[in-house]
Amino acid sequence: MMIQQVKKQQRHEQILLSLDNLTYATQQQLQVINKLGGDRNAHRILHDMEKDKIISSIRTERKIYFLSRQGSEQIGIDHIELKKAEIPHVLMRNDLYIKLGMPADWKKEQPIKWGDHRLIPDVTYRVNNEYHFVEIDYRQQMRTNYEKIEKYTSLSKAIFNTYKHHPTLIWYTLSDVRNGKLKEACTKAGVKFSIY
Repeated sequence: MMIQQVKKQQRHEQILLSLDNLTYATQQQLQVINKLGGDRNAHRILHDMEKDKIISSIRTERKIYFLSRQGSEQIGIDHIELKKAEIPHVLMRNDLYIKLGMPADWKKEQPIKWGDHRLIPDVTYRVNNEYHFVEIDYRQQMRTNYEKIEKYTSLSKAIFNTYKHHPTLIWYTLSDVRNGKLKEACTKAGVKFSIY
């Protein structure tokens, strides 16, 4: 019985840590990331955690989970008031995280400075010591995307000069039209890119 209790505690803490990392997540995302098994099992675990008030949820077209104040305290982090307007953007970022095989050093919104330029990618991570930058295109003005591509062109040169590789710019968009425009802009700018 004691061993089961410890296992349950560890699983809950693992889910709390992943929610701290993800900000918001759907049951399906938590299921994949934390290996919670089938739908019924995942639902039961998350329902218990919600009953224990260590996670909270809101309902949009589906249930979205996030850390409660109590859950934040349990894993020793400061509780942050979340912005509900960010939910669609965050869920897209989580989907891409899963699609890309859950990179180990996935870092959200880390500012990058080079020369007198500054950029905050949605995510930065490395594969075989090569930089990858993620931009989530959720209702972003295309003009803003084009400006970002210009900055990434400059950043790419700076990284090449220092680390001898060209970083990959990864876009995630839900629109075929925007996909085409991003592809065209990245190709024209000479940036190494990938679009999902």
